[in-house]
Amino acid sequence: MNIDFFKRSWMKFYKRGFITGFLVLTFMLVIDQFLQNPLFFSKITSIRVFIYIVSTIFFAAVFCGLLAVIFLGVVTIVTKK
Repeated sequence: MNIDFFKRSWMKFYKRGFITGFLVLTFMLVIDQFLQNPLFFSKITSIRVFIYIVSTIFFAAVFCGLLAVIFLGVVTIVTKK
């Protein structure tokens, strides 16, 4: 178990997961707005829908960051010093 690796890297992994999730979901939103029938998000027709979509993207990005930290925990358990 490599605890020092976890202590040094958890914030970097979280940031990487958060930013990747945020960028991917934002890209999906932008592409979805050009489609006639959106696949993932609703069409932005009012400020209420916009706030809902932005909060969904934010919470999904936080979840992606947490998944990255969980993955780091697994890597920490598997690897040896």
